[in-house]
Amino acid sequence: MTEGLLRKCLLQPPSVFETAALQLEIAANAVLDGRQAEASAALILADIQEIMAHTIRVVGPLSMDAHRNLTLPKVLPKDLRARGRMPSAKEQDAIFERDKWRCRFCGAKVICKKARSVFVKMFPLEAHWGGKEYAQHTALYALESSIDHVLPHSRGGTNDPENLVTSCYCCQRGRGQWTIEEVELLDPRLAEPPQFGWDGLTRLRKLRSNI
Repeated sequence: MTEGLLRKCLLQPPSVFETAALQLEIAANAVLDGRQAEASAALILADIQEIMAHTIRVVGPLSMDAHRNLTLPKVLPKDLRARGRMPSAKEQDAIFERDKWRCRFCGAKVICKKARSVFVKMFPLEAHWGGKEYAQHTALYALESSIDHVLPHSRGGTNDPENLVTSCYCCQRGRGQWTIEEVELLDPRLAEPPQFGWDGLTRLRKLRSNI
């Protein structure tokens, strides 16, 4: 393997990821301003089928195109892994804030799970959730904020902040338990940290107790 073959992410997301993030931001602002019809319309516009097609390529059946590896790795027995599968909610938020709510692999804007919960509770039809996995609202599914262990926990990785980066659902689940070397990815920690991000729609958190 040579560095010239390495890539930032399994598959670069299409431009509609940014389009969907913009519509979700419009929806969040509309909710906070009490403009429910506008929020409903924006959620519908964010539900772009091209997003799910891309997601399935990344998290679905293994392929040389996306994964460059068709052999699942051997993992450590659970008793040999670092204690604690995931950092605390507070520690996860610190990682998201550090990375400005952007995937450190593909650069996509990600949204906090609590914001998604607000959309689902207020707009159950437009923000359709539950049921079959690939029948979810495409943007709320693919842009879910995830914590990614650069060295996977199952391979000996720890919850130290230096081993954690923000990831979208696609990049996090698509890589799974492979190391970045095994799927020929650049180390996301070596790239310039995001200078511009957004709030991950955390502004909606204050509504959770009221709906």
